[in-house]
Amino acid sequence: MGEFAVRHAAGLERILAGVRDLGRFPPAVMAIADELGYLREHEISPAGLLLWSGGIEACTPEIGAPATMRRMAVAGADLQLAHLVEALVGTAVQRAPETPATAVTAVLDDACALVAGPAYRRTVREVLLTWRVGFLPGVLMPTSASPEWIKQGFRAYARALEPMTA
Repeated sequence: MGEFAVRHAAGLERILAGVRDLGRFPPAVMAIADELGYLREHEISPAGLLLWSGGIEACTPEIGAPATMRRMAVAGADLQLAHLVEALVGTAVQRAPETPATAVTAVLDDACALVAGPAYRRTVREVLLTWRVGFLPGVLMPTSASPEWIKQGFRAYARALEPMTA
């Protein structure tokens, strides 16, 4: 992982700067990302990838097979990109509701570029569609515990992001 972080330092910095700006986070808060060590050299185990991918594969002896690892990596990237949108919109709603939707899509565009490879590409449009049907209902449904002001904020961002899903 450390080698990846070194190769993609500029893209990672753009993403973190976008998160910092969108959330108006002070340096002490942003330092947490470095302190956790996710961007330092560490092994990515099949079990870790299984969790990262949302359990898309069963925990069997074949979990370390290359094809299984690839499926988990793709599912994990899809899932994590959608989680990123959820976190960006949630941060904007709570900390800076006047932030334009383009600030969310700029970070997402950098993240899509960061995880792209020869066999995997996702567009901002695809990720927003996944977020809209996979995450947004959990905030907006009448049974959600989200306060009304959060629902209103998420609806406003969903409307603002809508043109990017066409």
